[in-house]
Amino acid sequence: MKYKGCIILVFIFCFMYLLNSITPMLNEDYFAAFVWPEGIPNLGTLPDNAKRVSSFSDVLENCRVYYLTEGGRVPGGVPGTIFSWLGKVFFNPLNALAMTILVMEIYWLSHEGKVSFDFQPSYLIWIFFSLWAFNLAFTDTCLWMSGSSNYLWMIVIVFAFLIPYVRNYYDEKWSHNNSFKLSVIMFINGLLAGWSHETTICWLILILLYWLYQCKKHDALQNWKITGFAGLSIGYALLIFAPGNYYRLAMQQQTNNAIGLFEIYSYKLTEILWILIFHSFLWYFIISFLLRSRKIHVFQDRINSYINLATVCSLIAFGSGFIMFLLPASVLRPSFLNLVFLIVAAASLFRAQEIAQKSFLQKNVKSFLQLIGGSYVILTMTISLWCNYINWNHWNDIIALIHKEQKNPTNVALQVEPYYTDAKTYSRFARGFHLIPMPVVCGDENDRINVTLAKYYDIKGIAIKQR
Repeated sequence: MKYKGCIILVFIFCFMYLLNSITPMLNEDYFAAFVWPEGIPNLGTLPDNAKRVSSFSDVLENCRVYYLTEGGRVPGGVPGTIFSWLGKVFFNPLNALAMTILVMEIYWLSHEGKVSFDFQPSYLIWIFFSLWAFNLAFTDTCLWMSGSSNYLWMIVIVFAFLIPYVRNYYDEKWSHNNSFKLSVIMFINGLLAGWSHETTICWLILILLYWLYQCKKHDALQNWKITGFAGLSIGYALLIFAPGNYYRLAMQQQTNNAIGLFEIYSYKLTEILWILIFHSFLWYFIISFLLRSRKIHVFQDRINSYINLATVCSLIAFGSGFIMFLLPASVLRPSFLNLVFLIVAAASLFRAQEIAQKSFLQKNVKSFLQLIGGSYVILTMTISLWCNYINWNHWNDIIALIHKEQKNPTNVALQVEPYYTDAKTYSRFARGFHLIPMPVVCGDENDRINVTLAKYYDIKGIAIKQR
């Protein structure tokens, strides 16, 4: 079983590495390759004398300007800037590894926080299936450099922080160690975890605060728990009170006044509807399990801890979604955070079924769902790889045109053909909505993203050819 689990993890790594390898730099990736001048908004028009990032001091300068003018997610922004400088070839294996680690962390969290490499293959398959099939923003959160470093990499850090707490929750005798080294490690991990996502950490702080209070009452409050919580709180304060949050909010309010809140929230409601459709199976399983398990008292004592963890993760997912609904911004990327906590909740309940030796799904229903899920994931993986590979080849042809323009400048903006697969709307379901977009975003060479792309390659301009 251990051997089979490792094979599955290797397959996940290889599949993600292949997808990352055919994903070009996108949007902010090109902007992050330049030293960010103060007074220029994110993806704004860079001045002619803007220089490329060429040292770690330039990376730190970009972080400083980002913190003052754009937002507080500094730890998530650092990897994106570094790899925009060093090149995507270094990012690809690390990002594939991050997804593999996330699958392992979800497994460990649902298995009493025990860090072991003795994996049950079925759990690993289901976890990756959920991350693939239920994530509407898979490309933005798991492949795109700037998006992955903010979402995938940071949730890996958050779950690494949570594992010791979950392990101690299931086994109070675990780690009564009050060593200074462990306390420092938990503080640093907590600081980075707290400095990650606005919509989830606030709920996590409240939940941990209540649990630490219970530990105090039962004389089980070790120093590492306190320092970890302190780091989490300080990190969240650095995130929330970043000057860039208020600067960007003022800019968004001006934009929203120009667009109108009705148009913004109409669009958001459409996004939320799609998210609920994709997350509906997880929500249905979790809610129905919780309702049915309360009526079967004979199993209650044996699975109560798993039910509590699932309830907490579901509340974090719901709370995160509620906050995102209130904010005048897209909810697709943040829905990834809701999803991973829902997956932990569902996996914990699967573990509860295993402990109680009772399945709340009928055997024929379970077999049918496995057939449908397996067919869907094989179809979408195959079609996604095929479509994205075609796009990757087309992008390489565009890069060849760019290099030709660099050698023999014509001082005319390049007009490039759009991706062939973009027009095939009928295959969106078959791709699972996992289509990697073209770095050139539209037919306007003066579009801010196209302008940054042209500056990155040092050409006059670039745009998609209009038909």
